[in-house]
Amino acid sequence: MPERVTICEVGTRDGFQIEPEFIATETKIDMVNRLAAAGLPRIEVTSFVHPKAVPQMRDAAEVMAGIERRPGTVYAALIPNDKGAARAVEAGVDKLHTVLSASESHNLANVNMTVAESLDKLAAVAPVAHDAGIPVQGGISTAFGCPFEGRIPLEKLESIASRLVDLGFRGISLADTTGMANPAQVRRILEYLMPKFPGIEWNLHTHNTRSMAIPNILAAMACGVESFDSSIAGRQAIEFRTSRMIFGIVDYLVEITKYITLHPGDVLWMGTEGHADPIRDGDTVDIEITGIGTLSNPVIAASPGGGIETPGEGTARGPG
Repeated sequence: MPERVTICEVGTRDGFQIEPEFIATETKIDMVNRLAAAGLPRIEVTSFVHPKAVPQMRDAAEVMAGIERRPGTVYAALIPNDKGAARAVEAGVDKLHTVLSASESHNLANVNMTVAESLDKLAAVAPVAHDAGIPVQGGISTAFGCPFEGRIPLEKLESIASRLVDLGFRGISLADTTGMANPAQVRRILEYLMPKFPGIEWNLHTHNTRSMAIPNILAAMACGVESFDSSIAGRQAIEFRTSRMIFGIVDYLVEITKYITLHPGDVLWMGTEGHADPIRDGDTVDIEITGIGTLSNPVIAASPGGGIETPGEGTARGPG
C-alpha cells in the first residue's frame, strides 16, 4: 500500500461540461481557486475543445487566465488534439490530459474516430508538449468494460498503453467510464499492465455506479497506484454525449485514506456483511470501515496471501 496518494480534482471540467446552462466564467474561476485553497495538489481545470463540441468549455482560456495560482497545485487541462494542446500551452497549463477509448464502438460513438485515428491525433500532441516542456497523461476510457463490446482484452489495453508511452506520455489513467469495474478486475488489469511499463505514473478514474468506487480505489492502492481522480460533490459526466453519473466523491476519497495501514505484500480482501467468505487462516490486518459513502456496511480486511472478494458477486479470488 502507498503511504500517501495524490488526488486530481476534475469537477470543474468533467462535472461542468455536461451542464446545459452556461456556468459563468467568474464562477468557474472561483471554484478552481477554492479547490486549490483547500489544498488539492492537482486540478483538471477545463478542456480546450472546440466550443461547438462542448459549449460549456468555450471560456477555457479566460478561466486559466483568471485563476490564482497556488504554489503546490498543478493546473491541468484536457485536450483532444494538437490544436487544443497549443491553446492550452499558450494559456499556461502545467499538464496536458488526453483521452481515447479502448473500445472501437465507444470511441466511434464518442468522437467519431477509430482508436487508431485517435492515437494518430495524439501523436501530434507529443511534439507540442515536448517543445513546451509540459508532461502529458494519456487517459484510456472504457478500460474496465464497454456497454457495446463488454470486456476489453488485456492485450488491447497493453497495445494502447504502449503507444502512449512510445509517444513520451509520462502518465496513464485508466477510466471505469460506465462503472462496470470490480476490485478483482482492477487488480488483474493493473497487475498485468504496471510491470510492463516501469516509470509510468498510473491513475485511476472511477465511477460509483454500483457503490464500487471506493473498493476499486482500494484494490488499485494495493497494486501500488498512488494517483486518483475525484469530483467535488460527485459531479461527473460519463462522456458528454451520454448520461450523467456520480463517481469518486472527493471527501470520501480523502476519508478512506485515513484508515489504511497495510504492509508490503498485504493483499486486500473485500466483501459486505453476509456476503463474504471468511479468511480461513484468520490472518487479517485490523481494518474495518463502516458507512463510507454509499457502500452498505463495507468490511475491508487485508491478509497476506489472500485475495479479493467483490461485494455481492460471489468469490473472485486473485492470486496471492
